[in-house]
Amino acid sequence: MNTALRNTLILVVLAFVAGIFFWQNKQSASSTESPTTTASDGTPPKAVVDAVIEKSGDIGECDAETNWFPHSQTQRTDDSAFPNSSNCDFHQWAWQNFLWLTQEVDGQPRFLSFATPDSLLGNEPRGMLPRMAKSDSPESLDEYLQAGTDGIFVAHNGRSVYYSQYLDQTFVNFVQSNNLTDPTTLQALIKANPATNFPIEGTAGAMELKVSWLVVTDGFDASNMFTMQTEIAKLVNKNGQIVIDTSQTEEVTVALVGFHIAGIVAGHPEMIWATFEHQRNAPNVMPGLPLDQPVSDQDYTFYSANTTLAECNVNNTSDGLLKLDQQTQTLSPITQACRQYQFGNAAGVNTINDKNIQTLNASVAKLFDPTDVWKNYAEVGAVWFKGTNTLQPGLSIATDELLAGSLSLSNATIETFTQVASTENNCFRCHNTMQQFPPKVDLQPLPASNLNISHALQNIYFWSQEDAQQPAGD
Repeated sequence: MNTALRNTLILVVLAFVAGIFFWQNKQSASSTESPTTTASDGTPPKAVVDAVIEKSGDIGECDAETNWFPHSQTQRTDDSAFPNSSNCDFHQWAWQNFLWLTQEVDGQPRFLSFATPDSLLGNEPRGMLPRMAKSDSPESLDEYLQAGTDGIFVAHNGRSVYYSQYLDQTFVNFVQSNNLTDPTTLQALIKANPATNFPIEGTAGAMELKVSWLVVTDGFDASNMFTMQTEIAKLVNKNGQIVIDTSQTEEVTVALVGFHIAGIVAGHPEMIWATFEHQRNAPNVMPGLPLDQPVSDQDYTFYSANTTLAECNVNNTSDGLLKLDQQTQTLSPITQACRQYQFGNAAGVNTINDKNIQTLNASVAKLFDPTDVWKNYAEVGAVWFKGTNTLQPGLSIATDELLAGSLSLSNATIETFTQVASTENNCFRCHNTMQQFPPKVDLQPLPASNLNISHALQNIYFWSQEDAQQPAGD
């Protein structure tokens, strides 16, 4: 056999072996790409298949729909027909609803006309409440049911950042039609069917919102923020703690700095959890930045130039260092805020998700009217479940196993102090379906259920019990 023929035969054999190897690998991969989403007992397994497959929106090219604009004509999403086909779909849902919610209706953004959890109980609004330390004192109006921390976020003017909650009409109708402001009725519903989900009425899924507000004082330029006049409750020193006194209020101007949107869509009863911020809130932390290095050489609303990473996001309330001057309503020390993860993921994690957010933010910015104040806000990220219809009672959601999107999602103005805490570093760490225990020993706990995913409903459940304990006439 001559050398040329021998070499040819060797090449043929090598090609044949390589072909077999490739075919075997392909077969092995295909057998693991589509595991079942249901265990033999009918419950979701620990590892749920990611139903969000790679399509055009999963290559880092996620654009705004031109029919979202002009802003005055943005339509709400059709939640009953949510496509659930790519990562981009979830971020487009978030942006379209942010535009719809902030659309001017009768002279104010639409969301300000929504009900609050208090209003469903027939109570006067409790006003905007600052995030505060947990306490058994009734004056504190504990925020045990709100995402985040036990610390007060102090702006650079010394004022506390304030928070408000809102519910869309689908959420309101669900609560009212089922008489869920009665805690015994809610308990009975949960005991009868703990897998009850929040509904989609027509095309509108139940939605809850949380908004963060900066108290505007002299010398601060809020011209590129949405601002409004409102009444807030004052802070007081009592029994060694800083608490709310709802009998003392003041009229102030507030600027919107953060915006949470959580809503039901077809296939996702756990809700899509998305968050937006004003673009000048805080700097992004570069991956691998040492603690002793400055995060930025520029000033932001909640960050002073050249502040080190070690000085960022420090919870002075838990350290007992926070002091309140009741007369001026100012607190010290101030908080230096940094955004640990720009789009809610550590470096190298879910890079397509982060690229989609970045390109979508840029795409939306190009379509805004230059005079629209809402062009100064952007999506930080969104998080949801990988599979469809996998929510069930009793899920702690303490790991990322079930989650997709922005796995370390935090809003710098709402979850300032928990951005690197693995037990609290995204919405589902607090929003789960476990049994919820009351803030006071004389209240009834809320049994495990799918409805527990909503802190607004939990608020209603515990507040209604507290109201029932109040003497007549109080």
